[in-house]
Amino acid sequence: MIVLAIETSCDDTSVALVDDKKHVLAMQTVSRLKEHAKFGGVVPEIAARHHEASILCAAESALNLSGIKKSEISAVAVADRPGLKGSLLVGTSFAKGISLAGNLPIICVDHIEAHAVSCIIENNNLNPPFLSLVISGGHTSVIEVKNYKNFKVYFKTIDDAAGEVLDKVARNMGIAYPGGAVLDKMAKFGDKNKFKMPIPKINNFSFSGIKTWAINIAKKINSEDEKKDLAASLVYGISNYVSENLIRIAHEINYKKIAIGGGVACSEVLREVIAKKCQEQNFEFYKTQKKYCSDNAAMIGILGMNQFLE
Repeated sequence: MIVLAIETSCDDTSVALVDDKKHVLAMQTVSRLKEHAKFGGVVPEIAARHHEASILCAAESALNLSGIKKSEISAVAVADRPGLKGSLLVGTSFAKGISLAGNLPIICVDHIEAHAVSCIIENNNLNPPFLSLVISGGHTSVIEVKNYKNFKVYFKTIDDAAGEVLDKVARNMGIAYPGGAVLDKMAKFGDKNKFKMPIPKINNFSFSGIKTWAINIAKKINSEDEKKDLAASLVYGISNYVSENLIRIAHEINYKKIAIGGGVACSEVLREVIAKKCQEQNFEFYKTQKKYCSDNAAMIGILGMNQFLE
């Protein structure tokens, strides 16, 4: 079985072909970061127009790279929630067109649930049930993956997301969007104990106070060394904050397998912190290539495939 998968929930246009053995046969992702960087973030209307201009070329390129003929496609999977309405509309409309033209079944996939299972792409021994941290610019949640159709959210942010905080703090430090990745690199060269990050005392994630704390410091410092110290204090602070709650929940529900997904899962610091905590607790820690952490069609196809077959 071969599935053509489409992901257009935010600013990246991604098309992939996957098979029923969890192989990614090809993937083509078109990024428009430079265009959105001019505005300091993603502009929904511009994102939708870029998807419209890119999606056909991305699909044709993925087909050419895979060597798969259109007649060999068994189904179409598409992210239809959550995300920017205009962007989702482009992807779902394109998927419906392919579905009607080829008389193919269409599988609608939840974008966040796809992030939660993205690690199965490169880890053949990872199968449900397991616990997943989905951490990105728009979402920060701890999700139990009971099976490919049954997900339970144990923890989620009640305000800002972790990636959003990193980007906004970076902007106040004079770093262009998206600045979270830059802060992650800077953190390696700073003193993570220089500034003490406040830890929210609620039974959910909350980052608005952390954002305000970091921005207030960013406005007062000038030297490059102080910027590195703030980056380290913030990135390591957030990594410890989310990982400690992740480990605590894993103990509460007696899970030994932990995975991470979402754009912030690209963070080397976050991976390092979670890996260390999992090793200390004798948990299994799963990660994947960075191209499968950010928004991508491969995770949509893999989850859609498994939901269709289950």
